[in-house]
Amino acid sequence: MLRHVSLSVKLSLAFFVTIVLAVALVYFLTERSVAQRFDLYQEEQREKDFEVFSSAFARYYEQFGTWVGAERVVFRSVEIRMGDQVADASVLLLNRPFSFAREDGEIIYSTVDESEVHRMLTPAELASGPIVVNGEQVGTLLLPDYVTPDEAAFLASALRSALIGGGIATVLALALAVFLIAQILSPLRALTRAAESIAEGKAPEKVLLTSRDEIGQLGESFDHMVDNLRNSEILRQTMTADIAHELRTPVTIIQGTLEAVLDGVYEPTPETIAPVYEETLHLGKLIDDLRELALAEAGELHVEREKTDVGQLVHQIIDATVPALEGAPSIRVVIDENAPMAMVDPKRFRQILANLLSNAMRYTSSDGLIEVAVRTVSEEVEVSVSDTGPGVSPEDLAHLFERFFRGDASRSRAVGGSGLGLAIVKQWVEAHGGRVWAENRLEGGARFTFRLPVNLYPERET
Repeated sequence: MLRHVSLSVKLSLAFFVTIVLAVALVYFLTERSVAQRFDLYQEEQREKDFEVFSSAFARYYEQFGTWVGAERVVFRSVEIRMGDQVADASVLLLNRPFSFAREDGEIIYSTVDESEVHRMLTPAELASGPIVVNGEQVGTLLLPDYVTPDEAAFLASALRSALIGGGIATVLALALAVFLIAQILSPLRALTRAAESIAEGKAPEKVLLTSRDEIGQLGESFDHMVDNLRNSEILRQTMTADIAHELRTPVTIIQGTLEAVLDGVYEPTPETIAPVYEETLHLGKLIDDLRELALAEAGELHVEREKTDVGQLVHQIIDATVPALEGAPSIRVVIDENAPMAMVDPKRFRQILANLLSNAMRYTSSDGLIEVAVRTVSEEVEVSVSDTGPGVSPEDLAHLFERFFRGDASRSRAVGGSGLGLAIVKQWVEAHGGRVWAENRLEGGARFTFRLPVNLYPERET
């Protein structure tokens, strides 16, 4: 049933029950403590009175040898003046009922009714003891368990004060509870509204909580999530537009050529079909690149490492790639003699280096130079591809490895390419546990460098 009750009601009930129980417990303990202390005070006062007046009665009996007039021990004569008249009066020194009896138990004098005298003989309700003269008991003093009006008023006042204090404490605690509940629920309601807005497909808004407690940390995390959602939405829209743009060109060429063939404008000769075939290859490459990026985002990229001579593999990739290109710039390979064997996936390494070479050739003129260098840095093997092209603007360097990134005109994809090559390079390098970056060379052009861990093979085989 509580699952259908709102959090505010649950918190209010919890605070209310806790406060009431706490105040009731405090009042109960206070009442018990006051009562116990009052009983102890009464007992001590009764014992004190008994000690004082039993001694006074003993002295009286020792002096006069009789109990006649002994009640004067607990009275004191005073004069009361009213104008010119003077009157004698007696004041009772003992402010509680008392009785005293002979040694045989016969009541000599009592300030209570005769019916109460016999009840006073109950030991549990009175303090009694012998009156001794010269070692012989001559009487008994009886002091009942009695609460004076002043004592009763004090006790009632103390309990009333405890009750009033408990009521005030309850009201203050409830007010504080309401304030705390509002402080807790207000940011939660803001988070709920923002989450509902996101669930309805609306543009997410930050909650901007100012508190520094756990709820404030939750608000900060929510705001970070909102930023990520916005960035993801922008990236999704951009990527969708870029994919549509990249797919439109080959599809348009294929469609136009086939329509021309069907309309009899072109003859279906190898020369006519060859451009269509090239565009299908480009389209297939684009689809493969998108698939690899999708696998990377899902954490599904797997490398099959094997002991590899990186220098030899670099030579093989260049020999298989460059000679087939017309008007390619010069390629220079610099391999450190101490370059180690490394645990890499040869197939994916070919893809990494081929994409970097393709990128460098795209922006390097035929009379330019591309240098591929391999060297050892600590426990990593470093491969760099440098070109003599126009370089990269500083604001674009940090975005080169983003998919479909469009830089300045001097390095735009207007000269070809899908814009996914460097993004794939980054994913495969990171899948190997390495890192990749780009920088401009002082002498001009750009340099793309990646490092891969050597792992368990520090020495080069001969």
